[in-house]
Amino acid sequence: MFKIRNGFTLVELMVTIAVAAILLTIGVPSLTSIYEGVRVNNNVEKIHNIMAFARNQAISYGATVNVCPFASATSCGATTDWSNGIRVYLNNADGEHELRVIDSFNSQDKVKGAASVLSFTAEGMVSAGSGNIIYCPGAKDADSKSVNVSTSGLISYDVDGLSCL
Repeated sequence: MFKIRNGFTLVELMVTIAVAAILLTIGVPSLTSIYEGVRVNNNVEKIHNIMAFARNQAISYGATVNVCPFASATSCGATTDWSNGIRVYLNNADGEHELRVIDSFNSQDKVKGAASVLSFTAEGMVSAGSGNIIYCPGAKDADSKSVNVSTSGLISYDVDGLSCL
């Protein structure tokens, strides 16, 4: 009696592997750009949300709330490079109280702010440091997105493609 064997021949298996390799070669670069785009959008939204949080806390506490580039557990960096993260802290009669921290962003990305510190007053206005915070994935200016903080305290998404230099 003749037995029916289930399975693949070596030729069928090699053709399948070759087709899969070709599809992966074509598809992986586009997946990388999609991943970068999603990463940029998520991190710009984080920056926008932490600025809105800082402004709301300043109004709620009736005190000055500062937002600055993260340098160490207790201090801010005196730089406009915000790539190491963002620190939000309350300044009142008792001293400084940390409210929220965003850890560093992706090591390939660059985050640049117009100022080294943003200070929200009790009225929600910015007393120091208004301007853009620009997020550049892989330090590529063409794909950058930004958040703008105006002196009136308005926090909005700004134009894309600004320079991170």
